[in-house]
Amino acid sequence: MTASKEVYFMSNNLGKWEQKLLLSQNSITANSIPETIKYSPENLLDFLNRYDDVYIKHNNSGQGRGIFKVYKRKDGRYCFNGFSFQGKSINTCVAAIEDVHQVLHPYKNLGRLENYIIQEGIQSFTLNGLPLGIRVHVQNLKGKWLVGGMYAKIGSPATIESGILNFTRGAEVISMDELLSEHLKMNDARKTEVIKNLQKVAISAAIVIARQFPNREYGIDFGLDPKGKPVLYEVNTTPGINGFALIENKAPWKRIIEIRKLQKKT
Repeated sequence: MTASKEVYFMSNNLGKWEQKLLLSQNSITANSIPETIKYSPENLLDFLNRYDDVYIKHNNSGQGRGIFKVYKRKDGRYCFNGFSFQGKSINTCVAAIEDVHQVLHPYKNLGRLENYIIQEGIQSFTLNGLPLGIRVHVQNLKGKWLVGGMYAKIGSPATIESGILNFTRGAEVISMDELLSEHLKMNDARKTEVIKNLQKVAISAAIVIARQFPNREYGIDFGLDPKGKPVLYEVNTTPGINGFALIENKAPWKRIIEIRKLQKKT
């Protein structure tokens, strides 16, 4: 086993930068991930010059912590909206790029900027302008990857500025049919196409990640760009399934549990 592989197996969660490197090795997943780069002031300036907004994310953050939506105002100030690594809500602007470290880690000597990545901001919204996200739960049964369940998350008007969607922070969990039919006004053919594309990318991501970080299941987070194309944000190696119990009379949750039972028999 190489040294790099040991890092994957020693960690409880695969870091966002390691994910980016792995997902870039497959043509399907490589074409589905946002542009991502390691944090530096120079890289942040470059991204802000090319995108309306970007995200700074801690490499090992979860549940919306350590994630900030960042944009440059017309007056030249750099504005942050999101949550610190400790979970504190932060909405502030700084005058200089050098002040970014104070926002990311307000406590002296805690944390390093190299623990962050920068990611292209994706315009993933409903027709009414609310941020949307999708969770796809993928499971391996007898060597075959299956989609155990899929749900959508819709943000409230209060989440528009940060764009951070997590049902533990107030995002509403809805079925995929409600998202595609009611919030995006897609016809049946278009809905089928979007679902198939999500399934294809999710299973491809599971195959890629499992080569270095083997697991029986993954929770994969997506957005949809304005054309309805899946955008792969992150692969969760210890996914929760509570959100699936909130839709369709718990049918997806029950399916995931049933697959887990079958996994134990193999």
